[in-house]
Amino acid sequence: MKRNWTVWGKAGMVAVAMALLPAVVGVALATPNAVDYIQAGEELGQVNWMTGLITAKGIGVASPAAVNEGQRRAQARHAAEVLARRNLLSIIKGVHLDSQSTIENAMLLSDLVTQRVVGFVQGAQVVQTEDMPDGSAEVTVAIRAVGPLADLLLLQPRPPRPTPPLPAPQSAVPAPPVSAPLTAKPEVFTGLVVDARGLNIRPALAPRLVSDAGQEVYGSALVDRDWVVREGMAGYSKDLVAAQSNARVGSKPLVVKARQAAGANRSDVIISASDAAKLMAAAENLSFLEKTRVMIVVD
Repeated sequence: MKRNWTVWGKAGMVAVAMALLPAVVGVALATPNAVDYIQAGEELGQVNWMTGLITAKGIGVASPAAVNEGQRRAQARHAAEVLARRNLLSIIKGVHLDSQSTIENAMLLSDLVTQRVVGFVQGAQVVQTEDMPDGSAEVTVAIRAVGPLADLLLLQPRPPRPTPPLPAPQSAVPAPPVSAPLTAKPEVFTGLVVDARGLNIRPALAPRLVSDAGQEVYGSALVDRDWVVREGMAGYSKDLVAAQSNARVGSKPLVVKARQAAGANRSDVIISASDAAKLMAAAENLSFLEKTRVMIVVD
C-alpha cells in the first residue's frame, strides 16, 4: 500500500538530510559488533549502518602561549572538538541518500539544507575525550541517523488506514463443496533478509528493493514513516547468520538472494520476480515491510 509521503525533490531532500541529523538524545559510544557494517571515512570517523551512529574524531593541541597546564588542556580539547566537528561534516556529506544522491548533493541544491546540516553538526554530542601524554587531546563526536527530528521534518503525515470490511455473518457464508480443493494459505514471515554479498552493494538511508520484472517491492513510498523515524529503512550486516537472528527481522524471516545492484550509488537491490511474489503474497508480509523489518547483508 502506497504511503502519502516522499523523501525526494528539493523539499524532500531537506527532510531526508535532516532525518540523518536528529536531535542528539542519549548518544553513547560503544564498541561496534564484529558483524555490523561499518563505513569508514578514512581516519576521520565512521558510519555504523547497523546502529545508525555516525562518529568522527579530532586531535588538537594547545597554543604555545598557554600559561598553565589547565589552560593547555582546555585549549587542546577545544581544538580537537573543532576538528572533530569538521571531520563529522565531511563524513556526513558522503552519506548516500539513495541510489542516486548524497547528503552533499542535497546541500548543493539548497542553502537551507546546508545551514541545518552545519548547525546540527555544531550541536553534535561529545561522546569521548582523551588527554594524551604529549599534551594533545582526542575528542569524538557523534550523531544518530534516526530519531525524533526526522519525525518533525518528514513532510506529509501518513494517512489513516482504511477500515477493513466486516466479515459476513457465519450463516451467510456457504459451505464449500466437499470436492473443492483447499487453497494453501500464503506463507507468512516476520521480516526480510536480503543476501547481497558479492555485489558491491553500498548502504543508503533510503534503499529500494526491486524485482527483476521492474516491480518496486520495498522503498520509501511503501513504509510507515513512524517506523522509519525509529528504525531507519534497513539494517546492514556483514554476516548472514547474524542478520537472520537479528531482532529486527523477528523469528521467521524470509531470506532471499539479491541478483544485482542498481543505481549510480549501487544502493538499490534487485531480487527475482519469484522471490518478490512470495514476499508480497500475504498481507502480514506487507505489514512487516511497512515496519521496516528488513536486513541487508553486504560485504
